[in-house]
Amino acid sequence: MLKKAVKIGSCLVIMAILLMFSGSNTASSSPESWADLAVHNFGAPINTMWDEGELSFADDGTMVFCSSRQDLAVAPGDLKDIYIATFNKETGTWNKPVNMGLPVNSAPATNIDPLRKGDDREPWISHDGNTIYFKSDRLATSNPRNVNDIFVTHKVNGVWATPELVPYPISTDNGNEHCPMLLRDGKTLCFASQREGGYGSFDIWCSQQDANGKWQQPVNQGPNINTSASEFHFMQDKQGWVYFTSSRPGGHGTMDIWASKQLGPNKWGPAVNVGPLVNGPGRNQCPALSPNDETFCWFSDSRADNSFGANDIYWTNKKNIDRVVGNR
Repeated sequence: MLKKAVKIGSCLVIMAILLMFSGSNTASSSPESWADLAVHNFGAPINTMWDEGELSFADDGTMVFCSSRQDLAVAPGDLKDIYIATFNKETGTWNKPVNMGLPVNSAPATNIDPLRKGDDREPWISHDGNTIYFKSDRLATSNPRNVNDIFVTHKVNGVWATPELVPYPISTDNGNEHCPMLLRDGKTLCFASQREGGYGSFDIWCSQQDANGKWQQPVNQGPNINTSASEFHFMQDKQGWVYFTSSRPGGHGTMDIWASKQLGPNKWGPAVNVGPLVNGPGRNQCPALSPNDETFCWFSDSRADNSFGANDIYWTNKKNIDRVVGNR
């Protein structure tokens, strides 16, 4: 059964590539098929029997994501690592994912602090493929309790440099910052934080760099985005809509993906649930968009009908989301 699922998954990955890199949506001039309307597992070699999720793409199709797989972990017992998969134009699929290794990923260091479990995840890669922001527990402290901070690594002469802490006011001693990503303007860094001044647990905050490249005081993104529940991840499409995860009431599961239209700097319209095609009874979270904006991706723990095991990455035609939220 698993071999059959792998073969089906591989075929669907090729279909995803056609959607991601075609110059136009080929389904727009003909009746939509089941493949246009369905949710698909991303398939092998991306999904495995372990947890996969939290992906993003560079413009050339390079994918970064995280996995809890132990066969390629940087150290035994490593909680999660960041993987990278380059796009192979000759085969029309992704090459086998590679663990980004040390020093991008960190090994567990519970002998220094029990919170340092080697948890590196939530990578966001720049459009040119040369910068990755991510969250890590490599500097976690029990007192004050701070599990996560935000780091950045740059590719220099083809080699990923040692990650640097993105300092205060982005990372703080007790805000537990995570889920970093830039908006479409390329200069607004958004992330989740439990810092004071928010509406609830994790809120989404955004910051811009000054002329010297220093990040300014983050701005809470307000009550249309943040609630007394948890909000995180903030992926923006080319039309200005953002897609994010929330545990607010009114959804279909414990974690749902919602959307909101940008109305101005740090100003957003009312949040709209992206609907039951994506959101099921469990956790459906961390949306991502293909380079051409035509494929909507996320990960889920609640699609037992076509799961490789644990959390898997899924995709559907973004038009299915646009219909629900009113993005035309």
